[in-house]
Amino acid sequence: MNLTLVLLIFFFLAAALGAAVFYYLTLQNLAAVKREVDKLRDQADDARASALLRNERARCYQQLKALEADILARQRDSLSNEETAMVELNREEIQNCVNALKKSGNWMGLPFDLDWQEMWDKLPQLRSLYRSNVMQQEFQTGSSAAANTALASEAVAPPLVKPKPAVPDRPAAPVASQEEALAAPEDNSKVMAAAMKNMMRS
Repeated sequence: MNLTLVLLIFFFLAAALGAAVFYYLTLQNLAAVKREVDKLRDQADDARASALLRNERARCYQQLKALEADILARQRDSLSNEETAMVELNREEIQNCVNALKKSGNWMGLPFDLDWQEMWDKLPQLRSLYRSNVMQQEFQTGSSAAANTALASEAVAPPLVKPKPAVPDRPAAPVASQEEALAAPEDNSKVMAAAMKNMMRS
């Protein structure tokens, strides 16, 4: 009886230990499977993002190629301001896509991936007209800035003041001593007349 109980306990412990080992191995396998699934999901997301970046880059490049074909077909010698702005916008978008692909490690290089300068070299007519248009805009901007500076300097400069004509000095008013000197002869004559009257009375 005791031997049977001991054997039962032994088999129970062995079964429990086996179940624990099996559970641990199962968890390990599940963790490995989860890591693989996450890795595949990241790769899929990365590939999807790379595909979107390449599609955006191709769309912008297609617009530039269409403009190049229009220039060749119509023998144009200039670009409008809207077309110049469109070229600048597409250039910025293409450079952003290229930088994102290089940063993510999905840049494959030639002949699969083209950089902006490599695309730009394939559009000689558009590049020539774009450069001439940009130079013309810079020249006009510089001329208008110079004109504004000249106008501002004229507005700040003080107006010329005409010299006032010379005014002759007025004669100074006679001082009190002069008035007394002019009045002195009359006073002396009065004194002399009074003195003669006194002498005659005496």
